[in-house]
Amino acid sequence: MKVSGLDVHKDTIFCGIYDGKKQSNVLEFPTLTEDIRNMGIMLQKEGIKKVSMESTSIY
Repeated sequence: MKVSGLDVHKDTIFCGIYDGKKQSNVLEFPTLTEDIRNMGIMLQKEGIKKVSMESTSIY
C-alpha cells in the first residue's frame, strides 16, 4: 500500500510518498487552495489511501 507523509508549514507543504520499499522525492506545494487541491489530485492518481500530517502549529 502506498502512503504519504505531509510536513505542513505556513507557506509550504512538503509531500513524500512511500510504497513499502522506497520513498519518492519530496515534492513541495504552496499552501494556496488551488495548490492543495492539485496535491490531492496527485495523491489520488498515485493511489494513496492513507496520509499522515505533521505540523508544529494550527494550520
